[in-house]
Amino acid sequence: MEWNQSRVEDKIGINFKKSELLYLAMIHPSYAQQTGEPENNNQRLELLGEAIINLVVVDYLYNNCPYLEVSKLSALRDKIVEEERLTKLWFQLGLGDAYPFLALKDDRYLLRQRRKNPFQDALKALVGAIHIDRGFSQARNWLKKHLIAPLLERHLKKIKERSSVDKQLKFLGNPLFKAIETDYLYRHLPEVEPSKLINLSKKLVSKERRTDYLNQLTTEDWGLIPQEYENAYKKSFNALLAAIYLHFGSGKSKSDFKKTGDWFAERFVNEDEVLKSAIALLLKDGKPQKWIIRNVMGYESKRYNEGKERFKELIGETE
Repeated sequence: MEWNQSRVEDKIGINFKKSELLYLAMIHPSYAQQTGEPENNNQRLELLGEAIINLVVVDYLYNNCPYLEVSKLSALRDKIVEEERLTKLWFQLGLGDAYPFLALKDDRYLLRQRRKNPFQDALKALVGAIHIDRGFSQARNWLKKHLIAPLLERHLKKIKERSSVDKQLKFLGNPLFKAIETDYLYRHLPEVEPSKLINLSKKLVSKERRTDYLNQLTTEDWGLIPQEYENAYKKSFNALLAAIYLHFGSGKSKSDFKKTGDWFAERFVNEDEVLKSAIALLLKDGKPQKWIIRNVMGYESKRYNEGKERFKELIGETE
């Protein structure tokens, strides 16, 4: 079937500003390989979308089910994001018969029966595309409407008392940190494949780094956090990050995720260090210098020499 953007947008209920993002979300790696553009697939968006889905689900549970213990919240999260449910939603949206674009021998019906299938991956990629194109708030609203509310909304209780402030804050902080660092790497390292983004993320979220982050906090940073969370965040950076996120969203702000991500990046991320590590991985994998300068570092032909100097500076070859 030929690509029909408006038809897809009608089915998902969202109009994209950047049509190429929506199209990319529909490109399975098998199809990209068949068309001679193996790197032009939806796997990067899938990685990002998975992180966004997990955060949105936990965010919803944190805000709507404060009366539940973390063990029960975890079980609910797992139920909502299970592979079968994501696949079912893809077909409920009316996308399964035509999308994603595939170059596989198996029938779509047979593929759908598999626990790991291209439809759930495409749904994650779609969420990643919505997040990049329309923002986290729009992705959150879309997931609430289509994935979370149909399963949970009618079962919610009006109990506001929180069962465990410390544990629930960390429960929120874990997927929040994952989404923030995945979002950062996706945006700052275009065209770098998911396996390398995962490798790079390990440095950002290591136990040693999280301890360093806590030690680098200023009085101004501590002032952002309500005292009710004090016992939780002093021992856990993830819990502290959740407290910052809740602070930025206290006025029902639509930019709570972006503000939290910006706060984290400005205080703790050394952009040159991340880029240098990425370049090292890409060179080890045999990627040409020219490709890295143009596709990852973003220096077009007219600025290539400038990019070349920057490249040498990063890898320590300047005279």
